[in-house]
Amino acid sequence: MNMMVTTLDWVCLQSAVSVKEARDAYFDSSKGKIEALKFGKLLDSVDNNAVPVLLCYKGASEMMKAKNAVNPISKYSFFKCGKMMIEAGVARDTLCLESHFIRFSIQRNLPGFLGYNGNLTQDSILIARGLPNINDNDLKIKITEYFSRLKNGGKTGN
Repeated sequence: MNMMVTTLDWVCLQSAVSVKEARDAYFDSSKGKIEALKFGKLLDSVDNNAVPVLLCYKGASEMMKAKNAVNPISKYSFFKCGKMMIEAGVARDTLCLESHFIRFSIQRNLPGFLGYNGNLTQDSILIARGLPNINDNDLKIKITEYFSRLKNGGKTGN
C-alpha cells in the first residue's frame, strides 16, 4: 500500500471532503435533484480557505442550488455566489485543469442570458491541451467521457 501523501492530499485531509469525493458527487449530481442535494450537503463544510479545486466544486454546488431553487431571487443569489467561488478557485490556481473543467461544464449548461459563458473557448483549449498530461486516471477518464458525450450530441449532465 502506498503511504506517500502529496501536499494536495494533506490539505484535503484537513478538510471534511476530498477532491475525489467532490468530483464523484459532482458527476453524480446531474442524475437528479436528490444527487444534487447530496453534492451540496457534501460541500457544506468547504469554505474560502479550501484548496482552489474544492472551492470550484463548492461553487458548482451553489449553481446546482440555483438550478433547483423556486424563488427567482434565491436562484440569482445562488448563481452569483457560485460564480464568485468558481472564479476565485480558478484565479487561485490558474494551472489546475480540473478547475477549468468545472467552470467549462457549468458555463456550457447555463442559460445564455446570465452572461456567464466567456471562458468556454479558452477553457476547452486548455483542457484539450492538458488532458494528455493528467496523471489522475479517474479525472482523465471522467473528462474524456464528458467530451465524448458532448461530441456525440449526448447529455453531458453538468
